[in-house]
Amino acid sequence: MPNSKIIKPDSFFIQLSLALVLLGSVFIISASWHESLKYFDNPWNFITKHALFVVLGLSSAYLFSVIHIQWLKKFAWVLGIAILIGLILTAKFGIISGGARRWLSLGPINLQISEFAKIVVALISAKVLTEKKNYLAAFILISAMVFLVLKQPDLGTTILISSGAIAAIFASGFNLAAFFLGLVGFVGAGVFVITHTPYQMDRIKYWLDPYLDPQGHGYNLIQSVKAIASGGLFGQGICESVQKLGPLPISYADFIFSVICEEIGFFGALVILILFFAWIFRSLYICFCSRDSFIQIFGFSLTVVFAIQVVINIAVATGLFPITGMTLPFISFGGSSFIANSIIAGIILNISRVNSTEY
Repeated sequence: MPNSKIIKPDSFFIQLSLALVLLGSVFIISASWHESLKYFDNPWNFITKHALFVVLGLSSAYLFSVIHIQWLKKFAWVLGIAILIGLILTAKFGIISGGARRWLSLGPINLQISEFAKIVVALISAKVLTEKKNYLAAFILISAMVFLVLKQPDLGTTILISSGAIAAIFASGFNLAAFFLGLVGFVGAGVFVITHTPYQMDRIKYWLDPYLDPQGHGYNLIQSVKAIASGGLFGQGICESVQKLGPLPISYADFIFSVICEEIGFFGALVILILFFAWIFRSLYICFCSRDSFIQIFGFSLTVVFAIQVVINIAVATGLFPITGMTLPFISFGGSSFIANSIIAGIILNISRVNSTEY
């Protein structure tokens, strides 16, 4: 592996992250003004909130780019217990929206604790796999988090949290036979949960054929695909999306990629995909520049979680995956998601600052 010593934060990674944040802000303005005007009589309602999220997110990224990585490792269990308590409080007192109890009200702020669970699970997994102890405690804690998130219900975030742990196990060089056996068990458990949950089966049914209920369960997918198709190669132009004016629900969040395709077309969307591709591979390069196994595993796990979130959001928008509420990192509107992904970026920048031998 590379043994170069990087003193300053990786400037290319910073540029990629800021480019995604800037593009996200542009498309949130474009996709949200109609609903802001309709429901709040203020076209800037969502973008004003997003500006606050950007400030909080960039501040969080900076904080996590300068704190000692070993500090995170030292307090991994404390952070894990804190997240578990947050998920329990969400299950008991959380705000219900769209049929799911995912947000915990903290005064003027509503936090989706599960967004931060995906970071902490990666942290705990990396810690126990490098220290080679406390496997059972980690399994119990992570399983409790997964159960609580799944009960909200939030299958998408459950997949992300589980993927972080699985990625860490893979990166640790754990016995591959045992790893793949466990992976098969995990997939089997996922299939069992889905097939025994009526609303999840409905999602699959109307994903396979949305025209079975074009005005109900299949509506979102039909409108999303229409938006993408109407963009063609070069798009209708920035702020010229028609689908966002009503037909496409939550166009500024879960389905913002559809608006992007409609407004800047195939080639414009391809540029954004290239930016994500570059972000992910630069992150992997930074992580594997370290000689510290904990940092490698932690960084790899976070990068995999980020990458899977990108893939699932785009797959949902294009009809390649059943609909699940998941934002597009740095692009979609959503405070907890933006801050959590900013923290991930900050940790990757932290890893880029110095070689692991200096910790």
